[in-house]
Parts: sequence; structure tokens; C-alpha cells
Amino acid sequence: MALRIITDSTSEITQEQAKALNLTVVPLTVSFGNEVFTDGIDITPEEFYARMRSVKELPKTSLINVATFTEVFEKIPDEDEIIGLFISSELSGSLQSAFLAKESFPKKKIHLIDSRQVTFGLSALVYSALSFRDAGDDAATIVAKIEEIKKRIVLLAVIDDLKYLKLGGRLSSTSAAMGSLMHVKPLIAIVDGKVTVVHKAFGLARAFSWMCDQYNETDVDTTLPQFFGHSDAPDTLEKFTKFVAKHTSFPEPRVFPIGVTVGTHAGPGAVGFCFFKKK
Repeated sequence: MALRIITDSTSEITQEQAKALNLTVVPLTVSFGNEVFTDGIDITPEEFYARMRSVKELPKTSLINVATFTEVFEKIPDEDEIIGLFISSELSGSLQSAFLAKESFPKKKIHLIDSRQVTFGLSALVYSALSFRDAGDDAATIVAKIEEIKKRIVLLAVIDDLKYLKLGGRLSSTSAAMGSLMHVKPLIAIVDGKVTVVHKAFGLARAFSWMCDQYNETDVDTTLPQFFGHSDAPDTLEKFTKFVAKHTSFPEPRVFPIGVTVGTHAGPGAVGFCFFKKK
């Protein structure tokens, strides 16, 4: 009997990485007009953001449907246990699709978890689950641990360009124009499974400082992953990681891209990090 861990492509774990980790990554799709792309299969983060920079309307992401999950579950032997760890149910209907697909396999032991996270926050939970698996934990123990630590994860990021919040209807044209003029940088977090603006700073330096303050004021659980993320912003990421290294004890950077789901609303240029609080 084997233990199979499944996640979706909003975890930002590539198919190549997944193969090396003995992990299954099920992709979402993203549409630019009539063009439909499979996340991580026929569009890379770089290609996604190249298109984003020229859009007048935001692309649309689609959930993973029941048929896709049915096909994934069907390929796994009945004697194997499955843990599915997916994007927040507040951001996608993919988890609901997984539950519906599960009903077709009453003999299979399928455990489904609502991560309440996305992007590199989901990555941190998936890597935690993999480490628990590799340490010899059984499925029930891993599920219990993930359900507990997901309540303690903190993901923070700063949005550099307000254009995409305006296109998504989250900012009026006037607010976006004034914000850009005054160099206002919204800071987002994942709160109750949703992407939420939690602070605003004047300029990137103050945004970086605010995020570092949040980290330094937290009793961080250093036994769990601490990751950086960015949306096609290597130069800004370099500035951020250097700032963080100077002002915090954050470990050596491990970086994940911010993919199509959050990237659709944040746009290119966002940077952030995630970590876990202690109990």
C-alpha cells in the first residue's frame, strides 16, 4: 500500500518537480479570450505574465472539473491511500469537484483537504505534507497535522501595479490613478481563504519594512517551510530578499512563482513571503 499526495497547479509546483517528489499536480486552465491554456503544461508563468502586460481584460481561470479528478483517482490502485490538498474553496470550485469525483470510488481511501491557501502558501502546506509522508506518518496523521498547521500560516505580498486590481473591479479608475500617483502599494494576505488587502504603504521600501515587521513580531515556527514568491519580478524579488535578509532572520530564500490564480489579480511585479506561526 502506498500513500499518494495530490495537489493542483496553483501550488506552483511544476510537473517536473512533482515527478521528483512523487507528487501528482492536477492543472487548472486559464483563458485569454478564446485561447485556453493548461496551467504549467502549455503556458509557463513567464508566458502568462507576458500576456498579462498587454491585456485590456483580465484572463479567466477555470476550476478542475469532476471528470479530470475522476480520471486521476481512477488511475490509483484501491489499496493506496490518497491525500488531496487543494486551492482554497473560497477561490475555486476545484475542491468541490474533487468531492464529487470521490463519490464514484467508495472503496478508495481518499482524504480531501481545503488548504484555505493558494500559490506559495499552498506550496508550503504541500511540502509539509511531503515531509510528514517521508518521515513515515500515515494518512490520518498527515491530514490532522495539515489541518492544524494551515491555521498558522501567514502569507504576505505587495502589489506593485494597481492596473490589475482596477481591471478586476477591486479598485475604481480614480483610486487606481491616485494610488499610482502617490506610489501607494497595497499589501495582500490570505485571510479566511480569500485574497485580502490588509495594509497600504507609500512605496516599496515601506511595504518591505511593514512585512518585515510582521515577521519579526511573530513567534515563527522554524520547523516548517518559509518561502518567497513573486509574479515575474526577479529584480524586485532580489531587492526584497536582500531587505529581508538585512532586517530579519528569514532563512536562505526558496522561491516560487505566483501563478495564474493570484497573478490574474495581482499582475506582474508582486513579491512576498510566507511562514508559520508557532502554536
